Amino acid sequence: MSPVITSAHDVESLTKEVTCMKMLLACMLKSMGQVDAGKAILRMERQLSSLEEGDDKALFSATLQQIKTAYLA
Repeated sequence: MSPVITSAHDVESLTKEVTCMKMLLACMLKSMGQVDAGKAILRMERQLSSLEEGDDKALFSATLQQIKTAYLA
């Protein structure tokens, strides 16, 4: 049986969950090693470039920038 992953229902808790996920991703990138982390970031950037212009692309771009900043810190 797979574990059940739930999310909070209120905006403040969801915001905290998303922030936590960004930091976890940055920590995972740091643990991967520079070459593999670089490849993962490049893949995310390619995914970003394939999105159509709009709110989703802007949000993805801002999120990716935050993750990259945390990774480089």
